Amino acid sequence: MGPSAPLSVRQNLAALCGSCAGSFRGLCHGLEEQDQHVLSDASSLIRLPARGAVFREGDRANAVFTLVDGAAKLLRTLPDGRQQIIGFRFPGDLIGYTARDRYPCDAELVCNATVCRIDRGKLEAMSRGCSGISHRLLELCAEDLATAQEQLAAMAQRSSEGRVAAFLLMLRDAARRNGASGTELALPMTRADIGDYLGLTIESVSRVFAGFRRAGLLQEPMRGTVRLLDMPEIESLASGGSAH
Repeated sequence: MGPSAPLSVRQNLAALCGSCAGSFRGLCHGLEEQDQHVLSDASSLIRLPARGAVFREGDRANAVFTLVDGAAKLLRTLPDGRQQIIGFRFPGDLIGYTARDRYPCDAELVCNATVCRIDRGKLEAMSRGCSGISHRLLELCAEDLATAQEQLAAMAQRSSEGRVAAFLLMLRDAARRNGASGTELALPMTRADIGDYLGLTIESVSRVFAGFRRAGLLQEPMRGTVRLLDMPEIESLASGGSAH
């Protein structure tokens, strides 16, 4: 299911531009007001349900998306046909910007979410005529590379506790980029999603979360929410330290 699916609800972009994460850390961040208006006029909002696809691997890469709210997971099909989660994206993140003719992975929502769509051809034309947009695209590509490197660092942790701690810090950093405190976090992805991303079983992820709760490192006050209580200890575990 893509942007033209029946479940998509297109709205007037101006209704959310003022509060969209993209305006203060995404594609629109730092642009002159005139350039923001140009992007706004060329964009449209699409509301999609949980497990809805922004695009699928192999689809023609004819649009670029900014995640306005919610969260998405990126999946790549392995040679044996299984799918592997290769990343998560959060409000303000750019999705689907690629030099290839077709998308190299799936982008699937983990909860109900809104995306801002812009035609790739229009964006590329605007970037050629606007140094601000061109520079911002380069910055976002660099951030995406840094995120991939952080994932590799998380996967290199020798313990399951270290991997989960690194994942929690990734959620914290995403929340802080959007102006939140980074202590009470949305956790819309399932234990299975987290395990797939970190190379752990569901049982291992559940065991680590239970251990973190018993140790006073975190609370889960309600479904889909996690509250970080002992940041220094979580940071120590993410750096390869052992639990105290």
